[in-house]
Amino acid sequence: MIFIKFIVLGSTGMLGQELKRYLSNQGNDVVGVARKNADYNFDVTDDEKLLNCFEVEKPDVIINTIAIVNLKECETDKGKAYMVNSRPAGIISDYCLENDIYFIQISTDHYYYGDSDKKHLETDEIYLLNEYARTKYLAEPLTLNNPNSLVIRTNIVGFRCGENDTFVEWALNSLMSQEEINVFEDYYTSSIDVHSFSRILYDLIEDKPSGIYNIASSDVSSKKDFIFSLAESFNLSHSNCNPSNINNDGLIRATSLGLNTDKVENAVGYKLPNLKEVTDSLKKSYEFLNE
Repeated sequence: MIFIKFIVLGSTGMLGQELKRYLSNQGNDVVGVARKNADYNFDVTDDEKLLNCFEVEKPDVIINTIAIVNLKECETDKGKAYMVNSRPAGIISDYCLENDIYFIQISTDHYYYGDSDKKHLETDEIYLLNEYARTKYLAEPLTLNNPNSLVIRTNIVGFRCGENDTFVEWALNSLMSQEEINVFEDYYTSSIDVHSFSRILYDLIEDKPSGIYNIASSDVSSKKDFIFSLAESFNLSHSNCNPSNINNDGLIRATSLGLNTDKVENAVGYKLPNLKEVTDSLKKSYEFLNE
């Protein structure tokens, strides 16, 4: 790929950090945007600052990783969820269309329910069970109004090294401390680590495809199986883990989030990582971050 300029929106988040690192390591010019500790510090809902950043930097590619992913927060403040998860995609997409910029919107897998470990195609029927799913889904057609744009459905895992632990950081800390935890047998995902995701996305966008693509593990696993594989990769015991069903905390959740990866595999020309390869990659990332 010819070295180009990227803008990564949400560059201090779990995915944004890794994307910025990976893209820079490939020799690209990468500009980060976040509310703080980035090259540009502002809220993505500030249209004037957002568009001014684009005007100044003149990127070739914009990647939007920003989202409110907390289900309760989305239900509590639906307006804020729309302003962060949906509306910016339309603003960015329109700007990119007018200025011949390639736009990548990072979406979600939170669209499927009731079919256990099925691998869902990009064309499968979806279910908008909560405000998070509704606002993330609305961003997809807003993005695709621009034919020079790409929507990625995924379930990413990794390390953020911030104030609040990610799912992997929580699971790993629990395994290391042998704190007793419940692990769900009825919640299925195709989780992929952010390093593998970044590599696959970079390979995918070489030809600037448009439309919707899944980037995920080639395996579908329960949260229990994921944590057990994580324990194996880190040579830790999982005797502290109690198999259980997902908590009924008053929130309606999609629970069958497996993704079919055939489309992206055909595009990049190789098989996406399985569960063991994902958790082994997390081990390598952990060692790199703790050198």
